[in-house]
Amino acid sequence: MQHIETHLYDEDGQFLLTLPLTFSLSNKTILSMMVGDDMELGKDQSVWFFSDTFSLEELMKVNYNVSTSKLFKKKNPELNAILLANRKISLFRKFDDGYEIVKKNAKPVFFEINAGNQPLTFYLQFYVAKPDKKFPFVLFSKCKLIEIELNTK
Repeated sequence: MQHIETHLYDEDGQFLLTLPLTFSLSNKTILSMMVGDDMELGKDQSVWFFSDTFSLEELMKVNYNVSTSKLFKKKNPELNAILLANRKISLFRKFDDGYEIVKKNAKPVFFEINAGNQPLTFYLQFYVAKPDKKFPFVLFSKCKLIEIELNTK
């Protein structure tokens, strides 16, 4: 088991928040990652991630608690999956609603490793939201990619 504190930055390099990630490798083929922990992320912010590429319009149709700024909508008509395409590692199980939200309690993500004992490098995509007077979740930032290196030996 490995625990790291990842710092999320927006695409302009501005610090957003610290996101705890805990990794656990079982039987060399399944990697579990817990996103968040039992502490609030801070500043009423939440972290979002998706199991597939998701249309922002579709997300706002199926979840009436979500809004966004016009600038965010213009820059991000599609929301990327948490794991960028990689032949060595893939998402093991899609999320029930197509997305997960972390505010306080950790959310599990499972990956299947297809590379044997080779070291892995993979990239994770997160989004950050905060509440306003009308909506509990206002997506305002697509984070810079998080690069993770994992030695599976």
